[in-house]
Amino acid sequence: MAKKRGWPWVVGAVVVLALSAAGALAVVRDPLLLPGDHEVAVYGLDEQVTTEVDQRPGLLGRALGMCDADSYYVEHDGKKMCLVLNGPLGDVHAHRKNGTVTVSASDVSKLKGVDLQGATTLVLMAGKPAALVPITQMQEGQTLTVPAL
Repeated sequence: MAKKRGWPWVVGAVVVLALSAAGALAVVRDPLLLPGDHEVAVYGLDEQVTTEVDQRPGLLGRALGMCDADSYYVEHDGKKMCLVLNGPLGDVHAHRKNGTVTVSASDVSKLKGVDLQGATTLVLMAGKPAALVPITQMQEGQTLTVPAL
């Protein structure tokens, strides 16, 4: 009697399905991982409450309040920070390529018209912080390119 060996195919199919689901989840959480322009939310950075930390908060760090539920951990310019955001202030289209995030000139004009609520830095959010945009870098009628987080 011949022995059936169907289990390797089942295990392979489960692995492929799990990897596909993980890839889809990553894209849904951060649409800027895909090529092209994607709509991202714009928030103001609350600089009075945003803090710099010594190390990346793990589960214990979050429990001790290093970066709590309403803040986001990022590394930028050699600094480790817990960002606290105000907003959302609006939406713009952004494009990530080669470690930079670009916003079109028309969307920069749109940002210039937003009530910034006292913020001097904007945060582009695509599931997680995608870029920090200093207000001083926004020039009317010019494309904006900033380093990606």
